[in-house]
Amino acid sequence: MSRPKATTLALVATLALAGSSGFFIAVATGQGATAQTRTVTVNVGTGERGPAGPAGPQGPAGLQCPSGFEAGVLQLNAPGGQTRIWTCLEKP
Repeated sequence: MSRPKATTLALVATLALAGSSGFFIAVATGQGATAQTRTVTVNVGTGERGPAGPAGPQGPAGLQCPSGFEAGVLQLNAPGGQTRIWTCLEKP
């Protein structure tokens, strides 16, 4: 058998390094396995708009759900369009 050429070895090494760097970047940016989140969709009917409620107090930084709740997406379907909110949802 003949020995592989230097360019062939360099090409194989380059492809191996490119593939491994893609893996490490995916892991570093969180594109690997992620925890499954739950989405709850609410369909809002048409009707008159009610009065605005009072403003609530400023919440703490970050999302810390109380016991019995988990973080998830709340999607509101309204006549003017959809709104998605990242919030605490009661566990089923």
